[in-house]
Amino acid sequence: MDCSEAILETPAMAYRILFKSAVALPLWHYLVGVLFVFVVFSYNFLEFHFFQDIFTGFRGGPVFLTYNPSSEIYHGVVSKCRTLHGRYLATPWLSSPHFQTSFVNFFGRPPVFTYRRQMFHASDGGMFALDWLLHSDVSGVAAQNNHAIAKDDTTPIVVMVPGLTSDSASPYMKHLVFHTAKRGWNVVVSNHRGLGGVSVTSDCFYNAGWTEDVREVINYLHQEYSAAPLFVVGTSIGANILVKYLGEDGENVPIAGAAAVCSPWDLLIGSRFIARRLIQKLYDRALTIGLQGYAQLHETRYSRLANWEGIKKSRSIRDFDTHATCLVGNYETVDTYYRRCSSSSFIGKVAVPLLCISALDDPVCTREAIPWDECRANKNVVLATTLHGGHLAFFEGVTGSGLWWVRAVNEYLGVLLSSSYMHTQKKAENLGPHSAIMQSSIDQGPYLNVADGMVAAMGNETSEEKNDHDQKNEIVSVTENHALTNVKKSDFATNAGEDGAGSKRSSFVERCVYQLSRQNNKSIWLLAYIAIISSWPIVGAAFGYFFKRKLKRALPAKVPK
Repeated sequence: MDCSEAILETPAMAYRILFKSAVALPLWHYLVGVLFVFVVFSYNFLEFHFFQDIFTGFRGGPVFLTYNPSSEIYHGVVSKCRTLHGRYLATPWLSSPHFQTSFVNFFGRPPVFTYRRQMFHASDGGMFALDWLLHSDVSGVAAQNNHAIAKDDTTPIVVMVPGLTSDSASPYMKHLVFHTAKRGWNVVVSNHRGLGGVSVTSDCFYNAGWTEDVREVINYLHQEYSAAPLFVVGTSIGANILVKYLGEDGENVPIAGAAAVCSPWDLLIGSRFIARRLIQKLYDRALTIGLQGYAQLHETRYSRLANWEGIKKSRSIRDFDTHATCLVGNYETVDTYYRRCSSSSFIGKVAVPLLCISALDDPVCTREAIPWDECRANKNVVLATTLHGGHLAFFEGVTGSGLWWVRAVNEYLGVLLSSSYMHTQKKAENLGPHSAIMQSSIDQGPYLNVADGMVAAMGNETSEEKNDHDQKNEIVSVTENHALTNVKKSDFATNAGEDGAGSKRSSFVERCVYQLSRQNNKSIWLLAYIAIISSWPIVGAAFGYFFKRKLKRALPAKVPK
């Protein structure tokens, strides 16, 4: 009887041998194994892409552009932007969207400079800060000339709208402000109410769809500096507010061009996304703590207007919106608030050149909320997406000292300024205060800013908006053509007619390949795995039948007894 037979006869003996073998192994072997498992788990959990970057030779990923094939903004402006037609490679030691997002918020390596503060008094009695950085402040020309901008100054002005609970002191905002001013422009950050060290002086709080403050600031700047072209850049929740404002006022905005970076787009979808996985729940909790801190700064008003006990016990952004946003803003439900304030319902009415930038691995604002079709349909919109970048991060270079999206936005605005495609304000006839297109619910009551770019997402179900200031807004009709933007060229694009039953098979294949190219490697391997598992019963049965017949022929026939 050999050893294998003894083990088969006495299973307990097999366990004894395994136990003795396990005890005989050195402890450091186990430590190495545990470390290896931990590294593999962390690599996948934190969505690192370092090895992917190595396999691609650190060339980075392409920037995917989505636009209407007949868009003059693309052909006359974006097509000349080298940054948007290049590739983005994340800083190697920050090759994780979570590392990037955390680093830009807690460190960020922002440039050092000092703002000039101007207090702005809103029409409802509220007050917030406008923080200026002039080109002369960073060029050294105005060291002895500390005066304000001249009324007839033609230097372009860029208005920055920060994200959730962010202000002019946020690292990513300082990157954008400084580099924009270095290009020769004057920059002003429109801080949200209650932020930037300024107390709330009215019962109005800002929220994800509160556009009145941006509207008043832009109209004021246009009146004060009528000779200077106005541009606006919104980030995260600020991007959502910007796009909603542009959609509400259509042609009747004194803005030459705009950019929206890492917008949440659909707050309802975002709300469900951020509560889906453990890593997203961590962001949800962190943002909730930030909102609770904001509410604590203005406890006197919140305790009177909202459910203060509910605010203190909130564990998620949705909880906070339930006890604060909906009560202060007079929304029936949280979903109502999300739907009415989502910018995805307003992107089709944007009438100014607008560049939108989003990262497909954004851990706060999910790619599921991006309005691809609406961006393709509007000739004024170009959407740029990258495979990596995180939320408002996009660090590049070995040292991680620069942000790719800041460089892309500045180049875009510079090319737009030198082109003939800048928007000019066109006042139109009144559409009627109760027009189906113009009614807006957010203007009925302000709120307290909810989760910034990552906030619960809502799909705006109503396209109507109301203008509280007696302005007459014209809404331009959206083009009927739907183009599939191009990662390569607009030959992938098809119009609405081509999307019907008469489209060619090659176009269909191209569209499928394009869609697959936007998915990550995990999705493709998952599809392959599903295909193998689902087809194995049939394939396995066929192989079994085939080899069974071969085996019968090869074996000698049975000898009859």
